[in-house]
Amino acid sequence: MNERSHPPLRVMLADDHAIFRHGVRAVLEQTGGIDVIAECGDGESAVAQYLALRPDVLLLDLRMPRLDGLDVVRRVLQADQAARILIMTTFSTDQDIGHALRAGAKGYLLKDAAAEELGRAIVRVANGGMVIAPDIAAQYVQITTRADLSPRELQILRMLGGGKPNKEIARDLSLELSTVKGHVKAVLDKLGVRNRTEAVAEAVRRGIVHH
Repeated sequence: MNERSHPPLRVMLADDHAIFRHGVRAVLEQTGGIDVIAECGDGESAVAQYLALRPDVLLLDLRMPRLDGLDVVRRVLQADQAARILIMTTFSTDQDIGHALRAGAKGYLLKDAAAEELGRAIVRVANGGMVIAPDIAAQYVQITTRADLSPRELQILRMLGGGKPNKEIARDLSLELSTVKGHVKAVLDKLGVRNRTEAVAEAVRRGIVHH
């Protein structure tokens, strides 16, 4: 298919520093294939403009007045589950990264990213992929490996890996069946999967459990 048949990606910028927004707009407009359709400087406006414009990608800072970036992510995704949000911030702590990705952001870049890296990240996120800044990739691996599972959830996940059904797990651990089901649901949610089979596969991929 001819590449010219693809319309430019529609990107919205949300950052409380106007100079930064203007700089990013200038970079993206030189990249080609990307149109910056709106800018805003606070979280409330970010949600409202996103819902009005439905851009392909929302480029969002974590620290915003009126409504912080994490709440913007949650509200936007609550209204549009297909939203593609790319965080671009100066904050790179485990807590910031983990919270943003668990909230549903599809990427996490630092503001010192090169222009080419930013352009590639926007395209990848727009196409359904995930992007993590190389400088913080190791932190992301640690976060996703841990998955914030409690000791009990980790124990049950390992039993799922052994093929045990919920009733057997409940009997072995002297727990109510409803309690086991609650733990299993928590494991699925934290791993971002839909069922037990996917949970085991994801846990193996992350090195949480082994064959």
